[in-house]
Amino acid sequence: MKFKFYILESIIISSLLLTGCGAHGSSKVKTGSENATTSNHAVTAIRKQVPKTANAQNIHVPALREASNDKWVGTGSSTGLVSVINRSMTGLVSGAHGPAKWTVAVTSLDGDQHAYMTNWSPGHAQSSASTIKLFILIRYYQELKQGTIHASDRYTLRKADKVEGSGILLHKKVGTQYTMSQLVKLMIEKSDNIATNVLINKLGSFKGVDQTISQVVGPKHYSSLERKMMDISDPDNGRSNRINAWEAVQTLRAIYRGHLIDASADQAMMTPMLKTENRTKLPANLPSGAICWNKSGESNYRGVENDMGIIKYQGHVFMIAALIEMDGDGQTPHNATEEQTESQVAAIARLGANVTHWMVQN
Repeated sequence: MKFKFYILESIIISSLLLTGCGAHGSSKVKTGSENATTSNHAVTAIRKQVPKTANAQNIHVPALREASNDKWVGTGSSTGLVSVINRSMTGLVSGAHGPAKWTVAVTSLDGDQHAYMTNWSPGHAQSSASTIKLFILIRYYQELKQGTIHASDRYTLRKADKVEGSGILLHKKVGTQYTMSQLVKLMIEKSDNIATNVLINKLGSFKGVDQTISQVVGPKHYSSLERKMMDISDPDNGRSNRINAWEAVQTLRAIYRGHLIDASADQAMMTPMLKTENRTKLPANLPSGAICWNKSGESNYRGVENDMGIIKYQGHVFMIAALIEMDGDGQTPHNATEEQTESQVAAIARLGANVTHWMVQN
């Protein structure tokens, strides 16, 4: 697998941990045709099979207890899934400060099979990179339903909007107009950082997105949006974008059920997640016929590689979030090498395939 690393001036690089980050230049689709062609009708048909249950408010993150071999496991975790996660996350190339830090959360649709696990303590939140865009997506559909924003509202691209990293708007002409629905599509499918920053402004800035996280997850949450994508201003102010793996999978679970906003809005949120450009992680090694709705996040700075998604295979539906970073908080950051990045991406791809096979067998 070849990766294209973006080389930025040191001041720009030093901010990437704190922001949403660029997708790999070689993020080719490596899945069956089902992943690229499933229609909205198929999503609707899938959801009709799911019984209605309570919504996802006030998500309780399982307490972590120290297990053997330097791992922490969430209370109530399925023993079989813990074994699958352990096996999948081996082979990670170490960083300058020691082993890569990772956190994984998995849950079946009915919640009977689940696991929350990390190899570092406390392990509750890690650099989100672009996975935080899930909560911006939710905020957009909340505002759309309330009528405070409209899909057809237009925005004119400004020079001041231009930031580096993933997406296509960096290379578009200033003065070009885009609808809100186009910006949302770019934010998820292309992981466009400029589109994301425009939407943050339009959706009540950090306070607005934090309100959404509090509504979806609960008033006490680990996930947070505190910086815009590729924000290089005052990189040492302590603000960062973070995500909790358990909060992510429970949020995805509520979206699939159609219980987060409503069935129509939740289905609409899933549509661009089926068309994300970076399919090199969770969707990469899935068996033929599997469907994966995912949103990845990555940054060469600190070696951040994340992915989260909903997977459906042979009638089984489950959610996975995997977060990996080479350098943690308080450690001197180092740009990830190609070998380190490839080992992270391969581990998440293994995780997606291994959990899929385990869920079907159990």
